[in-house]
Amino acid sequence: MSRTRPAPRVSVVIPLYNEARCLEKNAAATLAHLESGGRTHELLLVNDGSTDRTPEVVQRLADEHPAIRALGYAENRGKGCAVRTGMLAAHGDFVVFMDADLAVPLKHLDDCIHALESGADAAIASRHAQGAAIEVPESPLRRFMGEVFRQMCIRGMGIRASDVTCGMKAFTRRAAREVFSRAWVDRWSYDAEILLLAQRLNLKVAEIPVRWFHNPDSAVRVGRDAVESFRDLVLIRWRLASGKYGI
Repeated sequence: MSRTRPAPRVSVVIPLYNEARCLEKNAAATLAHLESGGRTHELLLVNDGSTDRTPEVVQRLADEHPAIRALGYAENRGKGCAVRTGMLAAHGDFVVFMDADLAVPLKHLDDCIHALESGADAAIASRHAQGAAIEVPESPLRRFMGEVFRQMCIRGMGIRASDVTCGMKAFTRRAAREVFSRAWVDRWSYDAEILLLAQRLNLKVAEIPVRWFHNPDSAVRVGRDAVESFRDLVLIRWRLASGKYGI
């Protein structure tokens, strides 16, 4: 049965890989937060080839809640692919993606939206901007690898952002289409790609200081994912230099 709803002001995209344990609780919390904000909204849950009960939970939530849309595919393609799928499918004037574990508290969603309403084309959560706080840190190895990647992005790739990989980023619908229609990276370097694309497109990007809580159940596998991420940075640079992005 079709359900007619007002056009959403805000779309929230959550990429999912084996998130059945926390999905129902955190989806409910996200919906409640969106409803309390008074803006029309939709929540897009994108299953990235999960092997647990995530697909069943996503479909049940979509059946129960008119504001939830279920998206996804059978094969695991990577977080970047899931984010891109949701961002391009979203209908909202403002489109936000964030992590299923709510590592960035929901109150910062409002900060991102406010920045867009104030004229920014994009707003990115930052753990390094003045006023930010890391409440639950990662392991020393993950912090070290994360800092190496951050410096490669900033110094090696020229990204003008203090935090590349924090898992909440917001775009106007126009900016989201401009960026994600060009994006290519399926896995962990997708953040670097979209920030570089935003710069090349001369988009106004606001950094939002946030409180951040590391989730010890993160799906990142430090060794293999680090190698893939560094490789993709090289490919991103090559694609930019060769005009593959069309800008």
